[in-house]
Amino acid sequence: MYEHKYLLGTSMARPVLAKRQAEIALETGADAVAHGCTGKGNDQVRFELAYKAIAPSVKIIAPWREWTINSREDALSTRRRTTYPSSRAKRIFTRATRNIWH
Repeated sequence: MYEHKYLLGTSMARPVLAKRQAEIALETGADAVAHGCTGKGNDQVRFELAYKAIAPSVKIIAPWREWTINSREDALSTRRRTTYPSSRAKRIFTRATRNIWH
């Protein structure tokens, strides 16, 4: 546990998730992958290095960095303005990632 709130297994899981995401992008012929990292921490680096290692020609979309999103509330507001409804959005922003290392 880092700073009493961040599960350390999460940092190990990011490259594994990104690797599989990149593999699926290649398998399906996708031209882009995306992550929801805020752009303030190391998670964006973990995702993007894995993407570049596995699928260097695939575009990386990083909404928090590319759009005007400065907070989780901004992200929820942006999501509400899109045509992609999600009943899980609020819950996703408030939970810790669970994985095999926790």
